[in-house]
Amino acid sequence: MNEMPDLNTDGDLLAHIASGSSRVTPQPLAAPVWNAGLSSLVTMTDAQLMAALGIRRPAARRLQLAFALHRRLLASQVPERAKLNTPEVAALVMRPLVQLDHERLWCLPLDPHCRLICAPIEVARGDVDGTEASARAICRAALRAGASSMIIVHNHPAGDPSPSPADAAVTRRIVAAGRAVDVPLADHVVMCADGRFASLRRDQPELFR
Repeated sequence: MNEMPDLNTDGDLLAHIASGSSRVTPQPLAAPVWNAGLSSLVTMTDAQLMAALGIRRPAARRLQLAFALHRRLLASQVPERAKLNTPEVAALVMRPLVQLDHERLWCLPLDPHCRLICAPIEVARGDVDGTEASARAICRAALRAGASSMIIVHNHPAGDPSPSPADAAVTRRIVAAGRAVDVPLADHVVMCADGRFASLRRDQPELFR
């Protein structure tokens, strides 16, 4: 029975997966991209992985398969009809979806018991610097799903979940719009690919008054 190889660093683990073997010491990968966070690799294409790590296409495909398994494992942790009564649960539901190199915004429509009615609805898509969120589009998505309330979630690809002044302004607009159509905004959660998040309801409760 073969013993597990020494995997002291993220680079060791990546090199072993890319090599396709646990029996030999693999060739070190070209660039320590993982020092900036493994999540920087998850969104890369085969060609980008090949360029960034100095590997060939079969190795890049092995890494892509490992990343796909990672996303499925994250998704498997989400309970069916999850009750989204805390930002921690909302972040757990959304983590498989926020492994991105650009911003997206989702509406999570909730029933009267704070359970998710359907899969998160993507409402807006942007680039690495931001996305334009329309209160009308968000409320329309919630109403079409038959929501009693809603949570909105967007990701920060740069790796800092701290809400920006623009995030606060968007929250204020959607709170007002939700009240007007009787679908209150329960929270606005900002997430990073590594699972860290910020809850505007928790950190800036005055926006929801």
